[in-house]
Amino acid sequence: MNLRVPLLAMALAAGLHGGPSLATSALPQAQARAAGQVLLDALKRQDSQAVFDRLAPDLRKLTTVERVRQRLRERLREQGPILDSRITEVSSGVDDSTVEAELRGSAGSRPLVLVLDGQGRLLGWELDQQDKPIKQIATTFITALSEGRVVDARSLLIRELQEEITPQDLLNRWKDLEKLTGSFQRLRGTVVASEGGPQQLVLVTTQFQRVTDNLFVIFDPEGHIIGVDFPEDPERPGAPLP
Repeated sequence: MNLRVPLLAMALAAGLHGGPSLATSALPQAQARAAGQVLLDALKRQDSQAVFDRLAPDLRKLTTVERVRQRLRERLREQGPILDSRITEVSSGVDDSTVEAELRGSAGSRPLVLVLDGQGRLLGWELDQQDKPIKQIATTFITALSEGRVVDARSLLIRELQEEITPQDLLNRWKDLEKLTGSFQRLRGTVVASEGGPQQLVLVTTQFQRVTDNLFVIFDPEGHIIGVDFPEDPERPGAPLP
C-alpha cells in the first residue's frame, strides 16, 4: 500500500489549477517584456524592496522584504553579482506570460524564466540548477520548508509544478505533515538514491518530534524538483516510489 502522496498528484487531485491569484488575461508581449525587465533590473541592483513589490499577492503575503534581501545576499555569495541581463523570449498565454532571460555574471551566463500575471507581477520563476548538486538542492528545499520560507522552497520546483501549487498550498502540506510527525527538529542526513537519469531521487532523513523519516525529493535531469513524497502515516514505512 502506497502511504506517500506525491506533491504533484496531491495538487492535481485537489483541483488546483492556475496557481496563485491570476488576472483574467495575460499581458501583451511588449508589456510583459517591460515588466520582466523591471524585475531583472531590480535583481541586478540587489533591490529587495523592488523585487518584493513586484511579487504576486499570494507570494508577497508569505514572505518579507528581509527574506528577499537575505535570498539576494545568498545568491551574491554563491554566484557573484549580476553584471548584465537580457530577455531572450516572451510568450503570452491565456492568463499569464512567460519571460525567458539570461543573467550574466563573472562565472558566465545562466537562464532564468519568469512567470508573470496579467498585471506584470511575479507568479513564479525557474533558475537553472545544473551547476548545483541535487543533494544540496534537496537540503535547501527541506530546510526552507521547515523554516517557513515557502516562497524560496517553491522556487526550486519545476515551473509546471509551481503553476499547480501556490505557496499557501505548500505551507499547508508541511503543516499537515507536522500534525502526523510532530514539529520539525533537524535534518540528520541526505542520501542520493538515484542520479543521472531522467528522474533523480534524493532521500532527506528528517527528525521530527515523534518520528524520524525519509522525505523523498525527485528531480528532473536539469536539477529542478518534479515531485516530493511525504509520509502519510508515521507509524508505518513509506512505500518506494513507482
